[in-house]
Amino acid sequence: KKMTELTLFAQRRSLNVPRARRTDAGFTLIEILVAMVVLAIGLLGVAAMQARGMTYNHDAYIRSQISVLAYDMADRMRLNSAAAADYATPGLWTVPVVASTACAIAAVSAANDLACWQRQIFTAMPPGSTADIVADVGGEYTIRMRWLDRLAAPADPDPFRTVDYTFQP
Repeated sequence: KKMTELTLFAQRRSLNVPRARRTDAGFTLIEILVAMVVLAIGLLGVAAMQARGMTYNHDAYIRSQISVLAYDMADRMRLNSAAAADYATPGLWTVPVVASTACAIAAVSAANDLACWQRQIFTAMPPGSTADIVADVGGEYTIRMRWLDRLAAPADPDPFRTVDYTFQP
């Protein structure tokens, strides 16, 4: 009786193998292709997220530079508060590719502070950025800085971002 059961089991097993091979032919290749497509879509998503993250990181870097520059000028104006009106600039400074202003670190005057600050702006901000200091009513001053937004749409009429820092020296 044991021999008969083993023989039947062996016969069933040998009969099922060719049938299974015939019905599963090529199935593994299709699984691999589908897995590769899913992986490719996932990798494209990761690459897009990486590019977007780099853009946001650059924007955060520019904002931190603006904060440091604005606080620096506000501190310079507070140090020389008697001549605070001399710090107001008549127009926008546009950041060129190379700065040409001279700056004496030990000197304390509005002209020297503006020259040093302008040099710092030229080294920290991207070309095409603008900066100015405006005297407001009530003895307040506003430092306004603008830079080109990398996320702006091509059809955007104003592709610049603006940050205003208002303070009283």
